[in-house]
Amino acid sequence: MERAEDLARVCTDAVRRGEDFPTVWHALLKNHPLIDGLPQQRMEGKRSVLEIRLITGEWLVFDGDAKRFSVG
Repeated sequence: MERAEDLARVCTDAVRRGEDFPTVWHALLKNHPLIDGLPQQRMEGKRSVLEIRLITGEWLVFDGDAKRFSVG
């Protein structure tokens, strides 16, 4: 099975190629076996990030300003 870090890298690559979050969500994440929930928005300092719970207990975190997904 794909690891959370691999999924974050694939999604980051898509965003940096010009895809927006809704497109990445529908094309890569919504039906992915690691995903265990819907995106939730939270503030990190003055930045807004989206978090998606994974079946591993980790979170896939999207920082739109940095155009980057990470695992937290």
